[in-house]
Amino acid sequence: MQSRMNANTKMMIYAGMILAVLLAGLWFIARFAESEAQKDMAGWQTRLNLVADSRAAAASTWLNRHLNTVEELAADASIQLYTEQTMMGDTAEAIDGQRGYIFSLLSAEAERFGFHEKRPIDTVAANVKRPRRAGLSVVASDGTALVVTTGMPLLRPEELNFGKDPSFIKIGPALGDKTLLVLFGARIGPADDKGQSKWVVGARPLDGDFLATLKQPGEQTKTAETYLVAPWESNIVTALTPLMEGGKVGTTRQDPAASFASKQPGGFATLKNYAGTDVLVTGKELTAPVSWILVRTVSAAEATEAITKRKNNLIITMWLGALFVLAALILVWRHGVSKRLEVSYREQEDLSHKNEALSEFLKSVSDGQPTAIAALDGDMTVRFTNRRMTELTGIEEADLKDRRIDTAFSGEGAANIKEAVKNAVAGKNTHLEIIHGEDGNERTFKTDLLPLAAGGDSSAKVLIVMEDISALVAAQERSEALHKQLIGTLTEIIDARDPWSRHHSTRVADVATSIAQEMGWDDDAIESVNTAGHLVNIGKIFVPSAILTKQTPLSDDELTLVRDSIQKGAALIEGVEFKGPVAKTLGQMREHWDGNG
Repeated sequence: MQSRMNANTKMMIYAGMILAVLLAGLWFIARFAESEAQKDMAGWQTRLNLVADSRAAAASTWLNRHLNTVEELAADASIQLYTEQTMMGDTAEAIDGQRGYIFSLLSAEAERFGFHEKRPIDTVAANVKRPRRAGLSVVASDGTALVVTTGMPLLRPEELNFGKDPSFIKIGPALGDKTLLVLFGARIGPADDKGQSKWVVGARPLDGDFLATLKQPGEQTKTAETYLVAPWESNIVTALTPLMEGGKVGTTRQDPAASFASKQPGGFATLKNYAGTDVLVTGKELTAPVSWILVRTVSAAEATEAITKRKNNLIITMWLGALFVLAALILVWRHGVSKRLEVSYREQEDLSHKNEALSEFLKSVSDGQPTAIAALDGDMTVRFTNRRMTELTGIEEADLKDRRIDTAFSGEGAANIKEAVKNAVAGKNTHLEIIHGEDGNERTFKTDLLPLAAGGDSSAKVLIVMEDISALVAAQERSEALHKQLIGTLTEIIDARDPWSRHHSTRVADVATSIAQEMGWDDDAIESVNTAGHLVNIGKIFVPSAILTKQTPLSDDELTLVRDSIQKGAALIEGVEFKGPVAKTLGQMREHWDGNG
């Protein structure tokens, strides 16, 4: 009864833990999804601002270019002169001539700088009245037109309303197709004695190439819109360019989104536009001398659709992940309940199939290895072998199994393997090199025999691994032969400079080698001593031949030079790689047993 109560308590604890994990996962999913949605909205803000900046710059460039044209015409000395003479009231013929000159000059400039709108009738040789949509004119401050190019719209004085500024850009009257005119004006010199002034005025409709400046290249959003407005009070604005969702251009209307953009240029919000549609909006001021605002919007439905879709996908994905984790926890719990029974079953299964499992495992892993591998028992009988071992011995796998490994080799190789197997059975790692193969085709194998802790009742006690290092050994032998040849050549060059000590280096090397052998040093140490002996006189390179062959006593400076050559020789070969401390040995050559020297 008590044990059942304990089991129920544990079950409740596990259930509580799973529920807590689930609730924590739900909270994390909601927070993470909301965070990602906010990042996506910030991305929309960045995109809207970038487009608004580029379109505002393009529109401002268009406006400033036309204003500059008008200002340059107003500053033209010829136009100033002829306009002044026209106003002075000379003879009718002279005035007509002066106006004709100004007309020709303005017409050429209008054609050149875009104040002459290309229409189909321009290519027809017929006396057809041209629509008045764009042009240049010289106008008195009272609104009287002095010179007007072909196509220049007729403007009433109140539509001009010249101010105190020397130049201006303002909205003019609407054309017949409801397109607004934009007027560019620049004063021609100072006013006369009567306060009258003259102006160069240009007119262009806000269509065609101007509207092209508001279009974003490569636009991908379906509901994105860019338009210009003139702001008023409250949420009232005047649309200056056509609107995607309809409405007359040039009329005032409620547009909370555009009003926000005009009051907070560069800001970002979600508001209703002129058609009552919820939009994401931002605005930019133009660098041209106008109070217009460029408004950039995109439907909130389009923007949030992608955000919501991504958010929902994220929630679904994380929900599936949470359910997977929950299922995993349940499985772990179920696994814990039945663990003892499963462990007992596995122990029985492993006990009955251990040898087979070991063989299967080693076979699958080792057949793909470039090394030859075999598992042996204590008496060297092969219990497992991989494909490379059968290729190395030339014995089929079926024949190699249950056969003593030393019988697959001959001579010294078989004896070495036999001894190494004994060491491995005793728990010692053994590393040796075995030469195997037919005469003339022998290969060298790096052979490692390692104790194999197979466990259980497996009879496999030793693992033998053989790697073909014939190419490496041959390369090493060639390198050592070349190394020795170079040392020998260098020794002959050194001895040739001092005929009195010819073969001295060789004799030093022989004596040093014999002493090292007598002391029982290993092969590498003996080779290092031998190399140092051959290079004992390498420092003589730094001593002139005249000093080396001098038969009279050496001066103090010459003696110092000879003695210092020993250290110089050691420094010369300090960067050369030897098997032992050759450079260090040469550097200590003049040391005494008592530490001085």
